[in-house]
Amino acid sequence: MDTKVSKNRKKRVTVKPKKPPNPLFEKWLEEWKNEAVSKNSDLQYCFGRALSSLRKYPLPLKSGRDCGVLDYFGNRICVMLDSKLAEYRRTHPKGTDEKCNGMGTHVTTSPIACNSSQSKPGKKEKSDISTHVRRNKQYLPAWRSGAYAILLTLLEESQRPDYPGYLTRLQLQTMAQPLCDTSFRKSDSGSFYTAWSSMAGLVKRGLVLRNGSPAKFSLSDAGAAMAQQLRDGSDACVSKHLAAPEIISIDTSDDDSPISETQDGTVAGNGDVATTLMCDNKQCLTVSAPIPMKRKATAANMRDYENSHLSSVQSEKTSHRKKCSPQEQETADNTLILEPGSFDVILLVDKNETAGGSEPRRLLEDVAVSELSALGTLFELRHLKVADFTWVCRDRVTGQELVLPYIVERKRMDDLASSIRDGRFHEQKFRMKQSGLQNLIYLVESHGDNMHTSLPLDTLNQATINTQVVDRFTVKTTSSHRDSMRYLSIMTRLLSSTYCNKTIVSCHHDRLPRCHIRDDLVSLMTFSEFNMASSKTKALKVQDVFIKQLLQLHGLSAEKAQAIVERYPTPRVLMAAFQAEGSAGEKLLANIRYGSLNRLIGPVISRTIHKFYTNHLLS
Repeated sequence: MDTKVSKNRKKRVTVKPKKPPNPLFEKWLEEWKNEAVSKNSDLQYCFGRALSSLRKYPLPLKSGRDCGVLDYFGNRICVMLDSKLAEYRRTHPKGTDEKCNGMGTHVTTSPIACNSSQSKPGKKEKSDISTHVRRNKQYLPAWRSGAYAILLTLLEESQRPDYPGYLTRLQLQTMAQPLCDTSFRKSDSGSFYTAWSSMAGLVKRGLVLRNGSPAKFSLSDAGAAMAQQLRDGSDACVSKHLAAPEIISIDTSDDDSPISETQDGTVAGNGDVATTLMCDNKQCLTVSAPIPMKRKATAANMRDYENSHLSSVQSEKTSHRKKCSPQEQETADNTLILEPGSFDVILLVDKNETAGGSEPRRLLEDVAVSELSALGTLFELRHLKVADFTWVCRDRVTGQELVLPYIVERKRMDDLASSIRDGRFHEQKFRMKQSGLQNLIYLVESHGDNMHTSLPLDTLNQATINTQVVDRFTVKTTSSHRDSMRYLSIMTRLLSSTYCNKTIVSCHHDRLPRCHIRDDLVSLMTFSEFNMASSKTKALKVQDVFIKQLLQLHGLSAEKAQAIVERYPTPRVLMAAFQAEGSAGEKLLANIRYGSLNRLIGPVISRTIHKFYTNHLLS
């Protein structure tokens, strides 16, 4: 009996894992993924999906182009693999190519390792070689990381004649922030680490000395040597980033030549690449240092900035003399005229967008303030009645300000969900439309994985699409708060170079004409008038209150409410019309057309409004 049972038992079969058929491709994808993770780039997900797909494929691939048959392999990744494979074949002998190019059984990046794979060494020899390589690898901080910024800051301060011999934590965090891409005080979403977390590693490696309580930090001899190496860019890892920084050059010519991306990765238009934005007569705005950009934010994003934001205005010329002519305004006592090159373009940031209000220490800790300061952006904190960001032209002598026709409302994904639930979403868009500024920008910022929101992600995406298609806003999405600040910084320099050669004339809010990007004469309203017209507590007309009342009903947009108020300007007139129609009053508003597409309001909304204004008791 026991013999029969033992025969029926299934024997466990163990399968030894096979070596990957495309080891080099996997290795390079892994390296690119890790590099993207260190830079907090969204490309990490692209490389991760491609790597997972490649590991499931059982056959060897001869080129990056062959990877196109797999999922998540786009043209760009295939080209990168072909380029890397060609470089690998140039640096390795032809005899070892078959075993090291991704079709053999061993993965290595040096001829020595390939030769050893041909002789099939034992496990001990392999481990000895890999251990030897790891021990010889010198620690070097990543470019613009926390450790990089700390070492360079301590080195620069130690060379000052008034250097006391140490820096405190607060001093070091404040001085090092412009050299780092991450915050020294606040961690990114989904992480507990800040740039200051790298200080523990520097102290452990003996590069930074920590003494006393409160702590005082200074460089050791080894730390000073490494900081000098980082500053000079003598190491290959650092020179890779510093050799050819990607600098944005803005073309302000009137022709429609597209912005092109040169072979070295820089963005260039019709003009030369420069680190400052210059006017013909005077320098409008100087950037203190070249601003390296991530590759994903170069050519594609600049086309988005220039085409979508500044060239989205209608192509026909606007005659300024019809409403705000220079002859009429020269006779007025309160007319403000800004000559070309006599003003600065300044970004205004709403105080509610900063964490600390006006307290100096809290302002130093604010991410928005530190990022804009590090980017060399001219900005000021103001109390804005509507939206979060706008730009003004300020006269350098008198300090008077005119508001440029661009306004930005910034929404993080979790805040966007909250504003939709409590009704602020539609109200804020309506108030932006009533502000008198013609270019309305909705800046949607990702927050972590966007999974911890009070509404489904599909609902939020649909809301942003409706904002762009229905409300005709320009919608810009960013991956983080840092990217949002970079976007605003680029917009500031772009607006400065665009408007510095124009003549700016003040004009009343009610007579403000449409502004064209190519006009030499631009009419703008003053900042005080802009803030006054956008105030929530201003005296409203009956029609304005009627529109706000209609917007509280479900399904009513600003365009629908505006169309109804144009036909029936007050609630009293509308209720009288309902009463006159009798039982047919439910369809009274159904045939009213709204918007540029002349769509009908429809019977559903008409019935809802009829019920709201005719029933004494609402269920």
